[in-house]
Amino acid sequence: MLPPRLSVELELLGEDAPTEVVEEGGFAHLIFRDFQTSAHFNSPSTTLLIRVPLSYPDAGLDMFWTDPALLHADGSVPTGAENMEPFVGRPWRRFSWHHNGWNATHNNLLTHLAFVRRRFHVR
Repeated sequence: MLPPRLSVELELLGEDAPTEVVEEGGFAHLIFRDFQTSAHFNSPSTTLLIRVPLSYPDAGLDMFWTDPALLHADGSVPTGAENMEPFVGRPWRRFSWHHNGWNATHNNLLTHLAFVRRRFHVR
């Protein structure tokens, strides 16, 4: 069962909500198809995975995952995205990019998605 606060935040996303939610191994895996990147990358969009601990928001959001083929436009691997990990039956490129401290009062799924968007627009 999804954490109540996460359910509310998913509703707030409206049309930007994930196309799939898979509960597995103590996490809700939020899968966003056609998530926009930028000209800094080799594809204008990717499939994005956000792993939400079921103890959210006490346990915060950290990192994000994309299609394995997502690279910089010049073909190089983005800094902090060298590793692949398997979740929900497929491999993902892990972007090891972290907040400077999760605060459940100020941070949530919406701020985490804004954080991801900033990463896609900065090389």
